[in-house]
Amino acid sequence: MSPFSHARRRGRITFPAPPGAAALSIAAFTLAGCVDAGVAAQALATAPASIKATTYTLPPPAPELVNPTGHALRGEDLYGAGAFGASRSGGTRRHRGADYVAEPGELVRAPISGVVQRIGYAYRGDQRYRYVELSSEDLTRDVRVLYVGPLVELGALVRAGEPIGRAQDLSRRYPRGITNHVHVEMRENGALADPADMLPAASGQHAEIDA
Repeated sequence: MSPFSHARRRGRITFPAPPGAAALSIAAFTLAGCVDAGVAAQALATAPASIKATTYTLPPPAPELVNPTGHALRGEDLYGAGAFGASRSGGTRRHRGADYVAEPGELVRAPISGVVQRIGYAYRGDQRYRYVELSSEDLTRDVRVLYVGPLVELGALVRAGEPIGRAQDLSRRYPRGITNHVHVEMRENGALADPADMLPAASGQHAEIDA
């Protein structure tokens, strides 16, 4: 007598459970009288709960360019104007950067994302005033920010908007009354560029970055 015929004579037929379907196997055994119904119910009750979808808000993307102080360009004072190309030394030379108004001691932000390539002195023979220079990772853009007490180290990777230093007090070098500021020089593919054409104007951008 075959096993199948023997099973029919005893009044039960056993069907193989689908692969990996533990809960279906328990149910099949219960119907066949092999597992107590209470045990099957307990097994199904302790099965892992389904994972619920959760929602969350992604942080805003980091800005590509940032106004270093969040303030406007320096206007005209006894020492000249702060715009790119403004007259210097009685017209014999032109301003090579743009000056952004800054209160002494306030945080100065990285205008671009990049690597700190240089930390130096703004004036030869005067160790009171410093600068921080950044180069973008693809080496197409360089920014030097003068009159900044550095808070970063040489070789550090800095994202746009992160602090690079604190604005220094220029009144000690320019006592007749200069508008305190940081000086920003920018090069695009090696050529001098007007930072005001690229960096955001005065706004609440710093508050948005800190939020």
